[in-house]
Amino acid sequence: MARIAVDLMGSDLGYGELAKAVNQYLNEHADSSFILFGEEDEIKPLFAEADQSRIKIVNTDQVIPMEIKPLDFLRAKDSSMYQAILAVKNGEADAAVSAGSTGGFVAGSTILLRNIPGVTRAGLCTPFPTAVKNKPCIILDVGASNVNTGEDIYGFAKMGKIYAEEITDIKNPGIYTLSNGTEEGKGTDEVVEAYKLLKERNLLGFKGNCEARNALDGKHDVIVTAGFVGNVFLKATEGTAAMMNDMIKVAFKRSLLTKIGYLFANKGFKEMKTKMDYRRFGGAILLGINGVIVKAHGNSNTYAFYNAIRVADSMVKHDIINKIKKEFQQ
Repeated sequence: MARIAVDLMGSDLGYGELAKAVNQYLNEHADSSFILFGEEDEIKPLFAEADQSRIKIVNTDQVIPMEIKPLDFLRAKDSSMYQAILAVKNGEADAAVSAGSTGGFVAGSTILLRNIPGVTRAGLCTPFPTAVKNKPCIILDVGASNVNTGEDIYGFAKMGKIYAEEITDIKNPGIYTLSNGTEEGKGTDEVVEAYKLLKERNLLGFKGNCEARNALDGKHDVIVTAGFVGNVFLKATEGTAAMMNDMIKVAFKRSLLTKIGYLFANKGFKEMKTKMDYRRFGGAILLGINGVIVKAHGNSNTYAFYNAIRVADSMVKHDIINKIKKEFQQ
């Protein structure tokens, strides 16, 4: 049975949406149990009808703020996030899921759980929707660090490959470095160095550079980059998608004829919306540390947080941590 620690504090939507997701997962997956961290008086009524043998509520009343320094995180031992990560460290839980502070969750997980031996830097991995239905593109690092070396990016490629094969069921994934041109030698120093290492060490599946404009065409399985660049790509993609959505709405509201046109095109737009919905992928995964850590989006609704739990559960059951350890021992 997978044991999942859930930080119920710090999300934009509060306890309600996250509790619905946990309850739904409990009802649909008999082989999973939860340790829930938050204010017990608020949480307990939300799980009155749940199987009490599969949940444990730990009372915490401190929330990690959105911006926090590592030393301040270490002092916040009574916070829900600290306690959820600590449960993984102590072996009480197999995974931790939070919709709270990204910086706090990444820093805290790295400090408490430590890197897997051989991993020079942990990376945040995010599946992106692509032009091909149900075929994500795995991109990392998307913000665990601002500065990375070529060796770090090489490690991201190895971990991203394992994640793609095990969790998204992509057989023999193609691996690319994100750059400003497809030719060898293009890109920043760390990208050029990563390309060289991937080529010299003959990582199976490495296919060269990928430009940002082609990243989500459905033909690129795993793309690796430094954290700063990956985070800019993530936010630019989210912003562009939101802008396009608003522009489409405005275009179809211009007149009666455009509104009628929308009725005819409605099915196609629904399919596009489903294909572009990041919430079905659950969130970002911190790869490279000694534990399964899944960061859900801060404004996760029930559907999004359910999928974050699903990803954590799947990673535990696929024994991802030991597979990464084995890869870096070789």
